[in-house]
Amino acid sequence: MNLSDNKIWQKRTIWLIILTAILRFVLLFKFGLTPQESYYWNFARHLSLGYFDHPSAMPWTIWLTTNLLGTNIIGIRFGAWLYGLGALIFIYLISRKFWNHKITFWVIFATISVPLFNTAGIFFTPDPPLIFFWLGTTYFIIQAIERRHWKYWILTGLFGGLAMLSKYTAVFWFISAFLFLLLHSDGRKYFRTPKPYIAVLVALVAFSPEIIWNAQNDWASFAYQSTRRANEMRTLRIDYFLGYLGAQLFAISPVLYLGAIVTMFSSAIKCIREKWKKISFRATETVNLVLFSFSLPMLLFFSAVGLVYWVKLNWLIPIYFIPIAGFVANSIHNRKKWHIWGTSIAMITTITITIVMLFPIVPITGELASTFGWKTLAEYVNSKLDTMPSNTFIFGGEYKVPSELSFHLPNHPQTAGPNVIGRPGLQYTYWVNVDTLIGRDAIFVIDPRWGFGYEHGERLVEKYFREVNKCDELEILRAGTKLTTFHIYECHHYKGTEREQ
Repeated sequence: MNLSDNKIWQKRTIWLIILTAILRFVLLFKFGLTPQESYYWNFARHLSLGYFDHPSAMPWTIWLTTNLLGTNIIGIRFGAWLYGLGALIFIYLISRKFWNHKITFWVIFATISVPLFNTAGIFFTPDPPLIFFWLGTTYFIIQAIERRHWKYWILTGLFGGLAMLSKYTAVFWFISAFLFLLLHSDGRKYFRTPKPYIAVLVALVAFSPEIIWNAQNDWASFAYQSTRRANEMRTLRIDYFLGYLGAQLFAISPVLYLGAIVTMFSSAIKCIREKWKKISFRATETVNLVLFSFSLPMLLFFSAVGLVYWVKLNWLIPIYFIPIAGFVANSIHNRKKWHIWGTSIAMITTITITIVMLFPIVPITGELASTFGWKTLAEYVNSKLDTMPSNTFIFGGEYKVPSELSFHLPNHPQTAGPNVIGRPGLQYTYWVNVDTLIGRDAIFVIDPRWGFGYEHGERLVEKYFREVNKCDELEILRAGTKLTTFHIYECHHYKGTEREQ
């Protein structure tokens, strides 16, 4: 490819990134706040070194952006948009280290077409910062080996620690980095220098807020995300594994998912074969090692876990970016069109999901329907509050309903979680001391979408209050199709969890 062609493809790539950023920014306003986002916004309202469910990078970011932009959709989601844009820039930089501008264009095009990747640039969960810092750390460790400069090792440690501060699964990046350095002919030399150990020290400092919080709270978060989940893994569940595979195929798209898997394993086989035969392959060593070492360990682990535990579709999200890039590069090098087919199918899926979410064309269920109905519920609950004592509190049977009501009700009141009725309250356990609520009235809301049927309502709360009265049911419709029915209860004189009768 000549210089002129390279410049043309470079301009196309830059414009593609810019247009993607603009489109994602517009879409920030088009979707209602998900229950998870409302919950994480509540994290930011209770600023802390750490949290029970997730580490603190995400809520700290939400705290910053809501203070700058206000408590609104853009204030909550702006950080996700920034992290998504930063992730695209790191994908661009990594791709340019290994391939030309034409391949880089198609790598970016494939990346922005993947359904799951796009949600991580719009909706704010722990995934946007995790992806950004994971890709950034990968880029910096490549630079550290190639340029041999201290600053890249410091940046590797900093971004690695912040990846851990985004989501605990970032620990797999460090496992992958060890494998990468161990197998890399130049990387092994660094084990005899202080540089990687300084990087680990920097990472620990960056991650230290979460360590301190856990130390102050009986290691609750670490236990919740490790031993508790491990204790739930009991018997072989083929249905779980098939569900895991199906979710990955849908979230990434079939061709790109299978292409990424093939790229991971083929790159690993190439490295093993060439090292076994002692073939000099320095020109391709780094790219092949990167393609499998930063993805295969986590893939193998969660694929095994998927046989006994429900693996959510987003848990493996950071490992797919670079193998998909490798798949695109291999397709172009071999003069195939697999990258075009994969990108096209993924883009069609993404566009279809977006249209279905924006326009009431077909019925939706599950997570796709989770953004609807909250304003209507808040209006109804607010009307009930007008008829009850001023110190009435609101709670739900899980974290989603109280989080959404806290955001949508006037003045954003502090709501309570299921710990009010003696159930695990997740982060609400740390926010609300139920003993301070004794003697007060409450409004209890059930949303059957989250595992609570209306028939459970009174049984759940009656022993914790002197009197419980069921209100009218609130049915939520979209284009004539029922999404859910909220069940609301007026509860009088809370007795506390230690005073059950």
